[in-house]
Amino acid sequence: MGFPGVSSRIVAASSRIFRTAVSPMTVARKISRLLQKEQTNDTHGHPIVPNYLIVAFSAKDRQRYGGAEETLRRQLIEVAHNYAREKGLGFTGPLSIDFATNPSFRNGRCDISGEFRDAPIGDEAVLVTSDGLRVSITTPQVLGRNDDCGVVLAGSNVSRHHAEIRADQHGLFIVDLGSTNGTMVNGIAINNHRLLHADIVTIGDHELRVEVI
Repeated sequence: MGFPGVSSRIVAASSRIFRTAVSPMTVARKISRLLQKEQTNDTHGHPIVPNYLIVAFSAKDRQRYGGAEETLRRQLIEVAHNYAREKGLGFTGPLSIDFATNPSFRNGRCDISGEFRDAPIGDEAVLVTSDGLRVSITTPQVLGRNDDCGVVLAGSNVSRHHAEIRADQHGLFIVDLGSTNGTMVNGIAINNHRLLHADIVTIGDHELRVEVI
């Protein structure tokens, strides 16, 4: 299982920083297997995976990571986001990873567990246009050419009411409203798609980046 754009950095970190029998690449592979195993569907039929992960080490292996845990946490979150995006999976809320020590573990053992946790109330997201304009997402929000749309997008390739961003207890998703030229997320045509942080929504000639703030 590969992790495009991330694996090389994790391999490098393994040799330079993490002096432990449990390498970051090993943990990354275990995370991908957990996400694959725990995949389910939300009430709209969207595939979702746990967004709260716990990585448990032996006491000695945990100690070997020392002050590098935050570096490892950032790398593993990037791995999980990239894996979910590649597979078209969504999270039920912001992704977080915690580390734990299990005194019964032998050195070299690492276990991953996951939970589905809803997004905290008050989370906000924006659409960032190619020219840097930030548009707050206030669901439900229609994107299209008509003046009555929440996000007005000019261009002959944009339908009057092109797509709509909606929200449920699991976060944001975008629905194509039967547009003439379709809606894409990360270069893939969609009908109904769960949105993740850093996704790129393409409508006509417009590229809109989703950012959670």
